[in-house]
Amino acid sequence: MKTNRINLFATACAVALAAGACGDYSSSDESRNIRSRDSGMAGRPATPEAVVGRTSYVGMRYGSLPSGFSYKAGSTFSRGSGEAGRYAVSQVRTPRGDMLWLETIEPRDGGRATAERVVRAELRMPPLAADERLMIGSCDVNGRLDARVVAIVVADPGVTRLTRIRQAWRADTQAGRFDLLPVAGIVCEEPGS
Repeated sequence: MKTNRINLFATACAVALAAGACGDYSSSDESRNIRSRDSGMAGRPATPEAVVGRTSYVGMRYGSLPSGFSYKAGSTFSRGSGEAGRYAVSQVRTPRGDMLWLETIEPRDGGRATAERVVRAELRMPPLAADERLMIGSCDVNGRLDARVVAIVVADPGVTRLTRIRQAWRADTQAGRFDLLPVAGIVCEEPGS
């Protein structure tokens, strides 16, 4: 009996997805791109021009996005109690496709000039189905708002409280990565509702 490779991959992917490790929906190091693999990034982060042709944008520093990049959506937040620092989770269209970036927001010139952002982690976004939306910074986890959570939700017409979550991640500012989350207990709300 001849086995279709696509069906075999789909079956393997479905099993791996249940375990949280398949394709762009996975939490593998490749899809999360936890940290720059370039040891040269230990000092000052790279400029947009320096990352052209690289496999990762982690470490890129910018004041405004370079040509070929566009901002789609995002949310800013502080790290937490007693810890200094502002962060952003941004959905960005890049020359390599749509991505989520975890960024630090750093003041320039003593805070008098526009802040710079530094990409600390990236996550390649899977394509969204026609009934899906990406929610950033407006999801509750077990009844508590968590601005670091990003979720792919089913956008039912006329519904502002979204409970059908297909995939979710949390930005981990300390480790510099996006962690895959179980979807149970996550509810997202339309901003402004």
